[in-house]
Amino acid sequence: MSESQHRRRPPDGSESRSNSASRRSSSSGRSSSSGRSSSTGRSSSTGRSSSQRTNRSSSRNTSAKKRRKRRKKRTVSGKIGKVLLVVAVVIGFAVAGAVLGTVFGILQSTDMLNTSDVMPDSYTSVIYDADGEAVDKLHGSENREYVKLSAITKNMQNAVVAIEDARFYEHNGIDIRGIMRAMVENIKTMSFSQGASTLTQQVIKNEVLTNEKSITRKIKEQYLAVSLENALEKQLGSKEEAKKYILELYLNTLALHHGLHGVESAAQYYFGKHASELTLAESACIAGITKNPSKYAPDVNEEESRDRQLTVLKKMLELGYITQEEHDAAVAEDVYGHLVCKEKQEEEGNAKHNWFVEAAVQQIKEDLVEKKNMTEAQASNLIYSGGLQIHTTMDSSMQETAEAAMKNDNLFPAGDGSLDVTYLISVLDTENPDESSNQSHYEKKTTATSQEEVDAFVESVKEELLDDTHTLVLDNLTVSKSLQAAMVIMDQSNGEVKALVGGRGEKPGDSVFNRATQALRQQGSTMKPLAAYAPAIDTGKLMPGSIIVDEPVTYGGWSPKNWDGKYIGPTTVRQGIWHSMNVLAVKTFMMVGADTAYQYLLDFGFTTIDERDKAATTALGGLTQGVSVLEETAAYATIANGGTYYEPMFYTVVYDHDGNVLLDNSDQETHRVLKETTAFLLTDMMRDVITKGTGTQAAISGMNVAGKTGTTNETIDLTFYGYTPYYTAGIWMGYDTQKEIKNANNAHLRIWKTVMTEIHYDQGLKNKEFEKPDGLTTRSYCSATGLTPTELCNSDYYGYGTHSDYVTTDFKGDSSGTCTMHKSYIVCTESGKIASPNCPTDSTMQVVLAVDSSGNIKGKPTTIPEGKLDINVNETCNLSHTGGTTDPNQPTTPADSTTSDPGYSDQIPDDDMWNNNDFGIQ
Repeated sequence: MSESQHRRRPPDGSESRSNSASRRSSSSGRSSSSGRSSSTGRSSSTGRSSSQRTNRSSSRNTSAKKRRKRRKKRTVSGKIGKVLLVVAVVIGFAVAGAVLGTVFGILQSTDMLNTSDVMPDSYTSVIYDADGEAVDKLHGSENREYVKLSAITKNMQNAVVAIEDARFYEHNGIDIRGIMRAMVENIKTMSFSQGASTLTQQVIKNEVLTNEKSITRKIKEQYLAVSLENALEKQLGSKEEAKKYILELYLNTLALHHGLHGVESAAQYYFGKHASELTLAESACIAGITKNPSKYAPDVNEEESRDRQLTVLKKMLELGYITQEEHDAAVAEDVYGHLVCKEKQEEEGNAKHNWFVEAAVQQIKEDLVEKKNMTEAQASNLIYSGGLQIHTTMDSSMQETAEAAMKNDNLFPAGDGSLDVTYLISVLDTENPDESSNQSHYEKKTTATSQEEVDAFVESVKEELLDDTHTLVLDNLTVSKSLQAAMVIMDQSNGEVKALVGGRGEKPGDSVFNRATQALRQQGSTMKPLAAYAPAIDTGKLMPGSIIVDEPVTYGGWSPKNWDGKYIGPTTVRQGIWHSMNVLAVKTFMMVGADTAYQYLLDFGFTTIDERDKAATTALGGLTQGVSVLEETAAYATIANGGTYYEPMFYTVVYDHDGNVLLDNSDQETHRVLKETTAFLLTDMMRDVITKGTGTQAAISGMNVAGKTGTTNETIDLTFYGYTPYYTAGIWMGYDTQKEIKNANNAHLRIWKTVMTEIHYDQGLKNKEFEKPDGLTTRSYCSATGLTPTELCNSDYYGYGTHSDYVTTDFKGDSSGTCTMHKSYIVCTESGKIASPNCPTDSTMQVVLAVDSSGNIKGKPTTIPEGKLDINVNETCNLSHTGGTTDPNQPTTPADSTTSDPGYSDQIPDDDMWNNNDFGIQ
């Protein structure tokens, strides 16, 4: 073997080209030698012909030309190939550089991830009642209840891992095998339909990135997934703990249709149980939803859901999460036969939340704005999506009792068949950039007879308020077919609202008009104790036994009249309250002064009164705007609480999602409105309203009750505010569109009694007295003058003798003088006038009367009762008497005698006399 045969062939093929040239040279040499030999041979041999030689030479020349052309072609092709190779390499590096540059650019633009960034930002808030029981839930567009992994059944965990990320416990955030599989599939389909997202990536996508299908999002997602797992492993100490935490996050963030996010809310919605209680079959059913919620939700498409559930179970079996027996049992279980598919708090009707809950939410929203400097939008978002734990003051049993009474048509009078329409509308001024003032809110009301009229009314309001620059933000329509009512119950000892109902019947929806908190109505005579008598007693101007003359009066052209059309002369404050006498209340208000009365109303917590209410009409409940049932209930609770005011409280404490105190109402500020003695005296007088006055139908058997009734002009509004030693409750009844209540027959009192009786009975509350404070005593009054009585006062002919009642020990007021009005007179029994010397002795009698300086007899009835004389002390008898004996020494002027009429009573007229239609001054 030659040396050339031992040499390695160069990679560029140069050796082949050299050997080829050498072979061509050798061939040429051989040809030349052959030619010479032939020449020698031609002279001695027979030889070939000249033509043959010529042909062979021509053939050789043609072959050589072809070989030269092929060599030239190969040389050109080689050069082109080299150029193309270089270009391809350059392009490849350029593309790779561009890709890497893009990737690095994407990564550089991706913010570093904190573990807190992957926490869900939307959670369901939970409402608890006063006993700590969860009674309601609030959520925005996402219904999510966050639970720890330990509160999720293992089958639920394994089902999700099996169907969503089988190698979850092996990879470091991204699944390389899955990515390669997805790439192949995407190339086949020329799409990004396959993403090979791990659970970690899905957590990133759900909580940090968007759902956009793009390479940029996918690169960010994969990078952040690896970063998150590394960070969690360092933070939690092991890969196992990091995986558990990621799985917990995923199980609380995955979307499961109907706005449900997380397996806890899904478990409660679909199966009415917690995630810790799910069976294997139920777990597989829920796990199957996440691939396509609108397709695989069990209540949307049972067949598709069932197929997906079986796929999940099969995958769990393949991966060894369940045994064959467990698989078969789960397959056999009919989860679709016991679907619940509603939230626990949903009941019949359209409303998810009761009246109390919505009032509590409103108070929390206001407190977040005031105390946490939030906007209303921020506060609302936090309440509905912040995962708050809201502990309310609601007593669930009391709330149910109040709602049941409001749904009982037997307790209400019949309505008139018309429709009361209330339309609330919020309008945005798009040309006003100031968010604090660019919205206006309107309340429009009307009465209709058909739904067509209702629709037409709504359209007319929209036409009035909306245009190109004023757009609708929110509206709410409430249509009531019947007489309405609202009720509030409070614990006066701490200001806690225990129950609240904002309307009659089933609550028609959420965020509807709440008549207990939003309706501003006239309250009638229930304002008398608050605006008139409370300030008068508290400032020491009057006491329960003080006398006010019930008589026609005029203030600024206004002449108040009593509801029964009577005027009965000297009357005690006590009777003025239990008999609900208008003149006495107005006189008391004027005695106190409008400024003082107004300040007391502010102290009682009223927020909707203004300077225009510094008027005598306020004493009778005639207010500019009116007040809410809630605020007046709180005012009466102040009296029941010994004069100390608590703002109505709907919640005690609110915790944020992490368990930190967000709002704390446990140490609520209070202020004293009345002295304890004043509160007790008002309570004692208002007990008479229940025992013998206008509120007898509100009496609770075996329980002390105090309160005050109210009726506005033409019986448009009926109210009652009353309390026991335990609770204070207020009720309003009327139509949304003001009109007369016909055949009411004190229905509001019966409802109040029904509710409060059941509450006290259910709680086993025993009767007890209202607590009497120190600083009280009793004193006697002249029933005609209100002054300290003399012996004559006990002999008043018309019964205005003396009476006793409570007073404070420091009371000065009308106790400073002694009665000088009562005097003794000799009158003619035939004429009723002062007896003259001509009057026979047997035709005269001595009487004691309270006569003022104008000669008016105090307490003289308009219609003289049978057996009594119609006495006139301003005239002397001028009758010509026949018969009888005249005593020339008989006095005709007032005397100090204590002789009285045989029918005299030394007490203030009894109830029968007050209620007698013939008794009173007209």
